Amino acid sequence: MLCEKCHQKQATVHMQQIINGQKTEMHLCQDCVEQTEKPLTFDQFFSGLLDFFGGMPESVSPAQNSKECICKCPRCGLSYEDFKKTGRLGCSDCYQTFQRELESVLKNIQGGNRHEGKYPQKSGVELLNRRKLSRLKLELAKAIEEEQYENAAKLRDQIRELEGSVT
Repeated sequence: MLCEKCHQKQATVHMQQIINGQKTEMHLCQDCVEQTEKPLTFDQFFSGLLDFFGGMPESVSPAQNSKECICKCPRCGLSYEDFKKTGRLGCSDCYQTFQRELESVLKNIQGGNRHEGKYPQKSGVELLNRRKLSRLKLELAKAIEEEQYENAAKLRDQIRELEGSVT
């Protein structure tokens, strides 16, 4: 596909932009991309998300309930405001220092604060068992609701067996 701007070189960059629900696509060569407005970097994007979620109403963001976190990391001296600007933490102690604020930010951005994605094949047995346990508990609740008591008893036994191996 040729570049939509210069119509001479092969398009190597495909950009999508959605503004007010209207989607536009552009296919550009590398030279034309460098001449146009640069797309957001990850840091800029993440910082924008933090600003957006940091400005949410008090009922949504627990960090806002305590006015604003003005604390600093005891190890590196990074403040929460600095983190909001850059989207980066200074050290491993920052996770503990800003735990409450980070929890609310992660829940708003990702929908939760638990990893539900891929896992290592060799060491993921415990994770798989926890996921299976959660799924079985949901199935058990559904079976009880639908009055399928024989199925519920089987699920209960499976849950008990798994709970013994998870803990």
